[in-house]
Amino acid sequence: MNKRRIALLSGWSLILMAVFAAFSVGYAFSEFNQPDQAASLKDKLLSNQGLYRMMLIGITLILGLDLLLSYTLYRYFKDDHRKISMTSGVLRLIYTLIFATATLYLAKNLNVHEVTSQMMDKNIQSFQTIWSVGLVIFGDHLILIGILMKLHQRIPRILWSLALIAGISYIIVHLLKIVSPDSEFVSTLEMILALPMAIGELGLAIWLIIKGGKTKD
Repeated sequence: MNKRRIALLSGWSLILMAVFAAFSVGYAFSEFNQPDQAASLKDKLLSNQGLYRMMLIGITLILGLDLLLSYTLYRYFKDDHRKISMTSGVLRLIYTLIFATATLYLAKNLNVHEVTSQMMDKNIQSFQTIWSVGLVIFGDHLILIGILMKLHQRIPRILWSLALIAGISYIIVHLLKIVSPDSEFVSTLEMILALPMAIGELGLAIWLIIKGGKTKD
């Protein structure tokens, strides 16, 4: 596979991941993760089992794309700095394995007739805590991607700067969420940093699709 095809595969994978994440995490998960929901969560899941299953399918697709990107981004950037590229790929792979482990707690709630609302809520909180650990590692991965984007020399400064900011934001927000998951300050900070966190990889995705791997860009 030549570099242009790797760039297109990586770029479109990042775009698809953003779409799946917007539905599964941004919309569906938020429906089952409301304040003071513990007493009514079972009833909510019973009446929305289809949405819950679609959420898990979306997360599974995200996990598959993360595994793919662990390899394709390494392949794309390895000529710029093999060791950094390899390290970034390994970090994304570790993140994906942690995310998959966290998702198992969400899957436990499918046994809707065997678990209580309190157990369901505990599973959701466990998912968030374990995922936050993974997202700290993902932030480290993004920082390395930002460095690789800079070393690539053809990628605009604004894009690799956004990747670095996104990586730092992930680390700060999710370290704080691990320490103090119910803090209003952390929630506010996450809202403030949501935009750079979201567009950190999307900028790279668009560049890869339009210019990545071309002889002249």
